[in-house]
Amino acid sequence: MENLIFAFNAVAPSFSIVLLGFLLKRMGILTDDFIAKGNALCFKVLFPLLVFFNLYDAVRIDFTYIKIILFCIGVILVSVIILTPLVPKFVKERRKVGVMIQCMYRGNFMLYGLPFSKSLGGEPSVALATSIMAATLPILNTLGVFVYSAFADMEEGPSAKKACINALKNPIIWGVIFGLVFYFLKLPMPGFLHTAGNDVAKIATPLAFLFLGGQFELRSARRNLKELAIGLTTKLVILPIIFLWVAVQVFQIVGIDLIPVFIFLSAPTAITNYQMAIQFDADYELAGDFLIYSMVFSAFTLFFFIYALRAMGLI
Repeated sequence: MENLIFAFNAVAPSFSIVLLGFLLKRMGILTDDFIAKGNALCFKVLFPLLVFFNLYDAVRIDFTYIKIILFCIGVILVSVIILTPLVPKFVKERRKVGVMIQCMYRGNFMLYGLPFSKSLGGEPSVALATSIMAATLPILNTLGVFVYSAFADMEEGPSAKKACINALKNPIIWGVIFGLVFYFLKLPMPGFLHTAGNDVAKIATPLAFLFLGGQFELRSARRNLKELAIGLTTKLVILPIIFLWVAVQVFQIVGIDLIPVFIFLSAPTAITNYQMAIQFDADYELAGDFLIYSMVFSAFTLFFFIYALRAMGLI
């Protein structure tokens, strides 16, 4: 019961902000124009700042965890390689394909990784979670740009050149690049600038959830029922079970080392998927529904995995 309560408490705050955004839109406080400009602010300024300070302020990025880091990178690459040709066979609308692929393989490790790791495994798990985040975040954001840009053009086929250009235009990528440069070179930052930047970065996630709630409509969930059923089952159940089996049986990852890996595999979809869907004119309604319902159902799936892994003595 304690684990269930913890999982619920991890999801409930974000879901409450989404609900508030939904209510504010119905009350006329959030307008369509305000939401559109707010989403642009989140994608172009706030999320790059959030990524930058997450890396810049990392206490320790320890790449001695090389086996586990390589496993997580392998999970990303294998998932994209499998899902990219597979999803278009079941989803015919091009604007939905990139959303489905991105939402199925990318979880919100940036939001869930550190608190869950600290609660379940203490500081050693937090150190490993930080290292995984630093190693995978650039790959996740770069691949996300490539996946979305590959399916963004409705008239032309995927273009590697266009994908590369879009990758370099993506503000989040530059947040990752500058964050790693400042971290590894130990570049100093004036105290006032660090405080101001951190304060601004902290509003990125709640503000994005608020705007998401303002755009949420129940009829879109009904319209996307098939895609949501396939995507949520794949993201929250099928892929975690497969990759957890590989982690334990093949890579022998157990104990406190398995905790951040488990969260990396099982966390609900990342809010940046929704922001990128807007940026690339993909089906942002599907991305928003996927984000909301993955948060809701992850409270139950995370509890199931925590209970099962503990019962088997793996964590």
